[in-house]
Amino acid sequence: MLDGLRVMSKNIFGRLILAAFAAVIVVGFGLWGIRDMFTNFRANQLATVGDREITVQDYRNAYQTDLQRLQQQARRAITSQEARQIGLDRQVLSELVTGSALDQDARRLGLALSDADMARIIRADKTFAGPAGFDQARMDQILRQNGYSETSFLREQRQFALRKQIGEALTGGLKAPEVLLAAVNTYANQTRTADYFVLPAPDLSKTAPPPDDAVKAWYDLHKDIYRSPEYRAANVLIVTPDAVAKTIAVSDDEARKVYDRDAARLYSTPEKRALALLTFANAADAAKARARIDAGESFDQVAADKSAGGVLADIGETTEGAMFDPAIAKAAFALKQPGVAQPVAGKFGTVLARVSRIEPGATKSFDEVKDQIKAQLANAQARDAIQKLHDKIEDQRAAGKSLTDAAKAVGLTPQPYVTDASGAGKGEAGQPGARNAALAGDPDLLKAIFASDVGVDNDAVSRRDGGYDWFEINSVQPSRQLPLDEIRPQILKSMRDNEAQKQVATKANELARQIDAGQDTDKLAAANGAALVHSPPIRRSGAPGLSPAAVEQIFGAPVGGAGVALADNGGRVVFKVTGATTPPLDMKNPAMAAIAPQLESSLGDDVFTQYVSGLQTQLGLHLNQAAYAAIIGQE
Repeated sequence: MLDGLRVMSKNIFGRLILAAFAAVIVVGFGLWGIRDMFTNFRANQLATVGDREITVQDYRNAYQTDLQRLQQQARRAITSQEARQIGLDRQVLSELVTGSALDQDARRLGLALSDADMARIIRADKTFAGPAGFDQARMDQILRQNGYSETSFLREQRQFALRKQIGEALTGGLKAPEVLLAAVNTYANQTRTADYFVLPAPDLSKTAPPPDDAVKAWYDLHKDIYRSPEYRAANVLIVTPDAVAKTIAVSDDEARKVYDRDAARLYSTPEKRALALLTFANAADAAKARARIDAGESFDQVAADKSAGGVLADIGETTEGAMFDPAIAKAAFALKQPGVAQPVAGKFGTVLARVSRIEPGATKSFDEVKDQIKAQLANAQARDAIQKLHDKIEDQRAAGKSLTDAAKAVGLTPQPYVTDASGAGKGEAGQPGARNAALAGDPDLLKAIFASDVGVDNDAVSRRDGGYDWFEINSVQPSRQLPLDEIRPQILKSMRDNEAQKQVATKANELARQIDAGQDTDKLAAANGAALVHSPPIRRSGAPGLSPAAVEQIFGAPVGGAGVALADNGGRVVFKVTGATTPPLDMKNPAMAAIAPQLESSLGDDVFTQYVSGLQTQLGLHLNQAAYAAIIGQE
């Protein structure tokens, strides 16, 4: 073939043919792009939904936006590995695919929103609200902070609004069926009664030990259990905001300035008054009512007289600032003692305000809140102090000093720890020791310790509370198989416990069979030296004296049936279900009234998910697996 091409290129006619062929290839690439020979996807194409494509850049942009949102919520950096562990990569892809399918469905249905509708929706968004309502400058600032132009934001919001219309059309009128509510009512509110007694596990501690060959067989069968974890010895320096704040001295003068500034807002309880308002359509009627009160009639008598024209509203306890109408609030709170204020023109008529009780306001003294203010100021200053401390320690380490010497230079001392991957110290005979609380409560630090090695210069670990952790590995003790002779007492105890559990389970199951066969539960309990208990009504949430396992088994057995469950002390509960009561379904019950909206929301989510799945099947969904694998490997 190559020889043929070389021959063709030697004459003008052949060169013209080759040039035309090359032009066709170039035009083809321009029109259809360079596609993978196996998947028929373009290099930048991640997925197609119907006639819409999702590009790799679309995915990256959405992924970074969601990742930044997570980091803002967590107030710390989140690695891509952590994001993948919580499923962010799959969530972003699902959102893009779902959005593309719904956009095409909205187009098919002819849905649209006018510019006026979009303006109304955005103006109603409280995110962009200022003191006087919608604030264009605030909106522009928020959009810039999130990387949006006004045009791109409007386009995205229009898509979101149309998708929301489809969702509301599907699920807006969805109600939980009564049969489902009845099932939930049965599960949540049914009570049961049972007769039961507890068989303790036998004490085999004084029985003869099993022969050596049995011990060896047990050890060989359960070898994986008898391994010591990997332990690491490390010097650790933990710097937290709380610890730094304790070293910061705040003077009384600094605290006093904050108190004087914030006393009215943070440390004062405003005066409260119990109010009732009698509203009249005109000032004349209000004046007549006031005259009747001045003549000796009570406020309640005038309010009860419908011919007087007043409408009574009992406000209850309120503060002046919480009242809707400032004019009425001023009149009501101007009274020196309980009584009826003079008529005042309110927003909806002329009002007589009756004050029946006054609860004076109070302001905490400086001495009462001084320590609280100092702690707040110290914590605020600790953030800057921690960063300065971090920079000083890093400067020392960059100069070649060990962690111990770098910490000593700033007046701190690292603590030595020996720990496994869970934060537990090293115990005896292969058993975990006490938990190292400082390490066990800091999973990021533990992860870093077990990802490092001896002699490695480790970066500081950012703590979730805003502090830092430094560490250096001194030694590593790998996980090892514990020899039989070292853990023989532990194995003997395990074998005795296992045999005790077998014996009590066998006996309890036999007693349950006898109860099912008609034996009296009380006689069987007495014959085995156990006290029979007639339970009060039991709910699924638990019952005094019964383990969660026993409650679950009682609700799983039929009325009149017997069963066995594990007791809290390692014994067995033998029971017989004596009754079950289910209250009638009552939607006025607060618990059921709260459950119904949750069920309807869940049903709506299921319907919407099925609808979107059907759309994707109908339109056709194709994913470039190679591109997706490459993206999530790079993020």
